[in-house]
Amino acid sequence: MNIPQRFVWGVGAFLLFVVQIPASAQVFSPEDTGLNYSVTVGVALMVSENLKSESVPMVGASWYEVAGANFGSNATFGISADWLQVERSNGRDVNIIPMLFNYRQYGTISSYRIFVNFGVGILATTDAIPEMKLDNGSNFGWTAGLGADITNSFYFQARFIGSKNDGLVSVQLGYRF
Repeated sequence: MNIPQRFVWGVGAFLLFVVQIPASAQVFSPEDTGLNYSVTVGVALMVSENLKSESVPMVGASWYEVAGANFGSNATFGISADWLQVERSNGRDVNIIPMLFNYRQYGTISSYRIFVNFGVGILATTDAIPEMKLDNGSNFGWTAGLGADITNSFYFQARFIGSKNDGLVSVQLGYRF
């Protein structure tokens, strides 16, 4: 089993565990308090071994809003965009911009507020990246991840951002405002 498959299975198992935990009355999404926007900084770790870049800096921005009663009291929908630059095996730098529509579900483990995130959208590239099987322009993209709130404003998240055939793992620190 390769790294993306292990990550997806791990997130799935974690999600099954989280939905079994009853939410307490004190659990709420930060978006309930008006913290809808966020910026993130972190690192992207390449799954493809054929790229010169093994890890690169990654920055992003997102907006989330409470999903409504039909989706549960701790669910949010949002849009996110990130930016990273990878170096192909021929030495050429290519920008990747994942633009995704996301679903986030909050829960608790012990006294910690955690969340899982799933999304679909577009991976925009400034040139083809054959090592990742990405065409020049727009490509199908998806994400699955989990995170934990440090405070209402600061959080940590780890995500797998994939395409049809390949992807990357991101580890990020975020700030909500």
